[in-house]
Amino acid sequence: MTKDISTVQAKQPDRNTLALDRTILANERTYAAWIRTGFASLATGLGVERFMLNTIPLWSIHSIATLLLLFSAASFLLAGWRYHHLRIKLENIDVDMVPMPVIRMISLTLAACAFIAIVVLLKIAG
Repeated sequence: MTKDISTVQAKQPDRNTLALDRTILANERTYAAWIRTGFASLATGLGVERFMLNTIPLWSIHSIATLLLLFSAASFLLAGWRYHHLRIKLENIDVDMVPMPVIRMISLTLAACAFIAIVVLLKIAG
């Protein structure tokens, strides 16, 4: 029993579709990497503030924690910007991607959390 070659070829997606899928998946992996970087920076900043007391001067602890939290907020915002940047290029191509409002909501919410942490940190320090 042999399969008709045209039937086999019709079932497989074309190379352009596969390339677009790889591009979209790479964009989502890049977004996730920026978010992970932001979370790591957020956790490190809060950890410095919590666990470095009585080891180095207090002003330097607050400075380091604030810088890490600012970097965290920037990472969250850059994640959304990078995702949106590629999405604009693929706007007129019919491919399934995470909706942009979801990406904006996640990025802005996480950045807001980082800024709230900075405000709380500065209030405690002051």
